[in-house]
Amino acid sequence: MQADLIIKNAMVLTMDEKLTFYEKADLAIKEEKIVDLSPQTKFQAPKIIEAQGKLVMPGLINTHTHAAMVMMRGLADDMPLDLWWKNFIFPIEKKLLSPEFVKIGVALAAIEMIRSGTTSFSDMYFFEDATAEICKQIGIRAFLGEGVLDFPSPDAENAEKTFKIIQALYEKWGRDPIIHLEVAPHAPYSCGPENLLKARKLAEKLDLPLHIHVAETATEVAEIKLKYGASPVEHLEKIGFLCERVKAVHCVHLNHRDIEILKRRGVKVAHCPESNMKLASGQAPVVELLDEGVVVGLGTDGAASNNNLNLFEEMDAAAKFHKAICSDPTVMDAKAVLKMATSEAAKVVFKEKEIGSLEVGKTADLIILNLNLPHLVPLYNIYSHLVYSAGGAEVETVIINGKLIMEEKNILTIDEAEVMDQARFLAKKIQAEVGHV
Repeated sequence: MQADLIIKNAMVLTMDEKLTFYEKADLAIKEEKIVDLSPQTKFQAPKIIEAQGKLVMPGLINTHTHAAMVMMRGLADDMPLDLWWKNFIFPIEKKLLSPEFVKIGVALAAIEMIRSGTTSFSDMYFFEDATAEICKQIGIRAFLGEGVLDFPSPDAENAEKTFKIIQALYEKWGRDPIIHLEVAPHAPYSCGPENLLKARKLAEKLDLPLHIHVAETATEVAEIKLKYGASPVEHLEKIGFLCERVKAVHCVHLNHRDIEILKRRGVKVAHCPESNMKLASGQAPVVELLDEGVVVGLGTDGAASNNNLNLFEEMDAAAKFHKAICSDPTVMDAKAVLKMATSEAAKVVFKEKEIGSLEVGKTADLIILNLNLPHLVPLYNIYSHLVYSAGGAEVETVIINGKLIMEEKNILTIDEAEVMDQARFLAKKIQAEVGHV
């Protein structure tokens, strides 16, 4: 029996429903699919990766980010969210954002994510066709949502133009194996009921997920309450926006009724703890959401408010943060948190039948980690090590959609040094612009 690639003698953490774990196993890949996972495969392949003493696991899934905003990393820190947006981010986006800007930023972000074990990311931003093109070139799986606003965006004068952009993206990328699309109305405070419902209608027409920020800050909650007499979640429920295809990002300021609505409507939640902490947005009630059966995945948010795209660090932060605020060391245990970056995250991006776990018949999105490192010795509990000890630098090899993207820490699909040079050059333009803000 012939395969294209075989990983041999690896420790394998599948993250399937039974959390099946192999001390030593072979994994065979043919085209984009896993065709065998067993103690000793009978498949043969022209490419063999010897993984003795290494761990194979599903690639991590970043359920929410703004990838191109790596170009604003460290530009403006330690200030309130509203000032950060109004005084720095919006002016730069208005003046400088372009397809070329986005391609450089996304290429840099993709390299960062791949190096730290992320194989899929869900993006909300602008010029998403440029994002799709560079992600296709690099080979990273992307879920792309062109941001919908009531007011002009960097690439559309109004929401109607944005909806046409989304339709065109669907026509171009709708059948692509690694480029997936979302409809992304920005937030209840930046999209009125009319455009929110148009977004839902378009998502239903194209059978796409909806991606929206919800209840990120206390200011947002107060604004929506004053305008509509309801919390952001209640407002979205009243107008008929919420449904099973919705991914709600942040959900920091929720009351019990909000949580009940999210559960009843089957809404998924993207939790971004490091960004929420850095911006002092508040404490998302993730433990209560999980207790109520709401599906929650981890996201980094953009690097401008994190300030990296490393999901290993996000897992560590999520586990420890919620233990601290709950005064309970048993909540958010390592297994649960690892699921939030793999199998549960796959549910949040609506691809749990394809990715998020290593099983025969599923798509081969996986990473190989070196466990022979001082901070990972001794090894008693693999879940504990991945959440509390690993930092992402242990990732040596990355396979996405069955293709080698990084091998022995060498990214194979793009010139990393050239991307960093382009980013440094673009940063000079951004720095000059900041002087005029």
